[in-house]
Amino acid sequence: MGMRNRLRLLHILYGTDDFSIHEALDDLKSQVGPVDVLDANVTVCQATAVSPGELIAMCNTVPFLAERRMTVVEGLLAQFEGQRSARRGRGRNSESDSSSWLSIADHIPDMPPTSDLVLVDGAVRRDNSLLTALAPLGLAREFPQLRGAELNQWIERRAAERGCSISRNGVRLLAELVGGNLWAMNGEVEKLSLYCQGRTVEAEDVELLVPMAREMSIFNAVDAIMEGSYANALRTIRRLMEDGASGQYVIVMVARQVRLLLLAKDLAARGVSQQQMGRRIGLSSDWVLRKTMDQGRRYSREALETLHRGLLETDRAVKTGRINEDGVGEFLVEVFTGVS
Repeated sequence: MGMRNRLRLLHILYGTDDFSIHEALDDLKSQVGPVDVLDANVTVCQATAVSPGELIAMCNTVPFLAERRMTVVEGLLAQFEGQRSARRGRGRNSESDSSSWLSIADHIPDMPPTSDLVLVDGAVRRDNSLLTALAPLGLAREFPQLRGAELNQWIERRAAERGCSISRNGVRLLAELVGGNLWAMNGEVEKLSLYCQGRTVEAEDVELLVPMAREMSIFNAVDAIMEGSYANALRTIRRLMEDGASGQYVIVMVARQVRLLLLAKDLAARGVSQQQMGRRIGLSSDWVLRKTMDQGRRYSREALETLHRGLLETDRAVKTGRINEDGVGEFLVEVFTGVS
């Protein structure tokens, strides 16, 4: 069997960009046959639930009323990361060690020409032993999380697919707010394209429709307060309230930011990397994470704890009527200036 035929039998999709992996897998499934026969001809299984022998048997099964048949195995490469490549699994898979899984490379050239094997994984090392053994026998594609110019180009392409264009400032702002989470980004691009049908999406549209834009305004307000630019802070808070945000919302969001600063400072003291820190405190946007870390460096832990107590007092003052909504900005500035 020639290399051209073997290349179409094995596909390896791996990386941190699970959105693009999902789309690539859907594209491969579409080549199996009509939608109404996909269930009968596409088998998806976890690597821990199947043995090498069972996988080979699946790959040797002929298609049913379709041109091709596909077997998708999730998490197989991950078993060969670090010490996990020695022995893995329980029950049905307990007899399978790394050498028996590596032996499936010998069976790839003998797979029926109507059968496709697709391995799907998250991030794996380039020197992963199974990846190294199988990559020459098929098509291996890595999908890293998009950043910088690549993310900007993805946004522009996705908008063009929806018959829409986004200005350079709009693309930049959208990338900063949403980051490399393409699941979220795809939804925001779709929403913006529907809202701005027939015209270019501008940064103002992103500010209006993307939920993270309000977070950006909160960041700007907190930044201004920390830098002593109290007039700018008050303008930002008033603009938020003019756009429909309540004083309670502003307090909650500022308090949330202070809590994030405390968490980030604590994790940084433990030596946690920036990427791990984002996952632990629930920030998918690189821009938001960078801003949080930058702000955290300006205050000691004790100052942040004092700020948090002051924000709780502000919240009580609003709820008990000691201050009205219009006075929230001034009260917040007093809280921050008390620890500066």
